[in-house]
Formats: sequence, C-alpha cells, structure tokens
Amino acid sequence: MSEKTVADIETELQAVDKAYEEAFSGKDRHTVDPSQLSGLLDKVAGLKADLDKLGALTAGDNAATVLQALSDRETLYKREQALINAAKEMGPAFERFSGEGAAANFVFDRYNRHFAGQSRDTRDLGLLRELSEELKGIKKRMLAIGGKKLPEPMARDVELVTSNIERYQIEEREVPKAQSAGTAEEQANRLAFLANHQFAVYQAFFAGQSRISRRPQLLVRVVDNLKRIKTAMFELKSRGLKQASNDGNIGVIDSRLKAFETELGEIRKVRSGTPLTDIMGALGGAANDLFEEYRKDFAGKDRTSVSLDQLNALVDKLDELRRQMEELGRVEKSEMNTKNLNVVRDYQTSWVREYQAVKAAQQGQAAVRAT
Repeated sequence: MSEKTVADIETELQAVDKAYEEAFSGKDRHTVDPSQLSGLLDKVAGLKADLDKLGALTAGDNAATVLQALSDRETLYKREQALINAAKEMGPAFERFSGEGAAANFVFDRYNRHFAGQSRDTRDLGLLRELSEELKGIKKRMLAIGGKKLPEPMARDVELVTSNIERYQIEEREVPKAQSAGTAEEQANRLAFLANHQFAVYQAFFAGQSRISRRPQLLVRVVDNLKRIKTAMFELKSRGLKQASNDGNIGVIDSRLKAFETELGEIRKVRSGTPLTDIMGALGGAANDLFEEYRKDFAGKDRTSVSLDQLNALVDKLDELRRQMEELGRVEKSEMNTKNLNVVRDYQTSWVREYQAVKAAQQGQAAVRAT
C-alpha cells in the first residue's frame, strides 16, 4: 500500500470533522455517548502517525498547518469527552454553564486577535477594559449556576477565566504607559492613530446599519475612547506642543464626538421603543447578512488569497450580535432567540477556527516567499 500524502491526511481529517459534526454538533450533551469520541481520537492519532512518517515539517508547505489542525482536534475531542461526563453529573444547569464557557472562549479569542503579540502603544484600551468586565460578568454567572461544588472541568474553566481577568488587568495598566511614552510629537502622532482607529470602528459597526441591531455599549466605548484621546491631545498642547496637526485633530475629534453622541441617543431611542422580540428578530436578520458575506467571500476559497482583515471584522461583527442575543435572552425567554443564538455560536466557533487556519496558511506562504 502506498504511503499517504499530506493531501490524503487532510482529506481524512475532513471526514473526521464531518463525523464529529454529525454526532455531536448541536446535540444535547446529556444524550450523546462520550465513547464515540474515543474512535475519533484513535483516527486523529493514526493520522498524526501517518504525518510523522512523512516528516511533519518537511512534507510540504501545508504539513505544519495540518499537524496543528490534528492537534487542535485532539484537544477539542478530549475536552468534549470531559464536558459530556460533566453534563451528566451537573444535570440541567450544565447547558447554562456551557453557554458561559463558550462566551469566555470568545472573549479569549478577541483578546488573542486584537492584543496578543501586538504593540501596546497601538491597542484599544476601551476594548481591553470591556473584555475584562465581560469576563467578570461571566465568572459571576458561572459561580451562580454551578454552586459551591463544580465538576473538575467546570472548576478549571472558572480558574481560567480568573487568570485571564488578572492578565487583562495587568495589560490595562501597561497599555496607557506605552501610549504616553516618547516625545510630545510621537505621542501626538500615536493619539491621531488611535483616534483614526475609533473612527474606523464606527464606520464598520454603525455607518449605514440598522439602529435596532446596534449595541449601544459599543458606541459608548468609542465615545469614551475618543474623549480620553482628546484629553491627552489637550494635555500635550497645554504642555507646550505647538503642532498644527494636533490642534486640527482636536477639532476633528470634537465634531465626531458630537455626531457619535447624537447617534447614540438615536439608537437608544429606537431600541427603547422597539419590542424585545423585534430586536431579537433584527439581530437574527443581521446575522444572516454576515453569513451571506462569509459564503460569498470565504466559502471554498483558497485560504492564502482571502482577506484576513475582512474575516477578523466578520468575527467581531458576529460577536456583537451574539452578545446582544445572550443579553436579551437573560431578560426575556424566546424560542426564536435561543435557536438563533445556538446557530450564531456555531458559526462564530467555526469562523474563529477558520481565522486561525487562514492566518497560519498566509504566514506559511509568507515564510516560503522569504526563503
């Protein structure tokens, strides 16, 4: 029998993924059989052995990516086994806890995409604070759901959330230090960059969008960031910086703040006058628009040729909708919203994995070009 190629291994991994999706995706963990995962883990181990025979890092441009995918599946399936066993132990409370665990994972993903390995002086401090506060809320709900005695996997989840809160809080102190370093001119240029980033957030998430499906807290974050940036620009000016561009930027921010605060008021007015079920429906419709954009620009496309920035934005936009669905679901029970939320969570999980795969593929291609 001829030796398998990397392409053969990748094709078999896709079959394993399909088997996993059919047997476990969207299924109640109380009803599935965890022993089925043992068979999938055996298949993954076999594929890793096949790849090892080829030489995981020397068998072609895609070999390292396939190895990482196999390792990711192994981790996923082992965790799923533990979660299924915990579901049987916790009973009905497990699904609510699991939803909070998924929300925490999405926070970790946003941190990794927007902060990990990137220069602190260019980062969005408001987003960092929001991630920290979101994790605090998740931890509080986890403990309320699980009670005093949590199964070991759930207790580890709480510990992981706690450690990330601490990590983000350290970054909250370090980012402002980095952003206030350098000469007055360097600080002014940096503040202009940070302000432009906030303008881009508004353009991507609010301009031309239905007010009903927009999250007001996001616009509050943009406004607070711009106020902080404007204050820092004024401080540079008061300390003697004579720079026409800094003076002009203060004026630009001031006008944008007025427009954004007006828009925030309109969003709140529209949403306050709209029944929650209608808001839920609007969120579902907005999610469908994102699914269509993904199908058009990413489904079946070569990962080395698609836009990583566009995919990054799609994940963030879907995250905005999911968070609102979760918030509304805690206020009013709705079968439609629950169904939409489950679909959105599945899509977001898939897109997060795809983002990682696209990033790895494009980095691998860049490394090959550099040699």
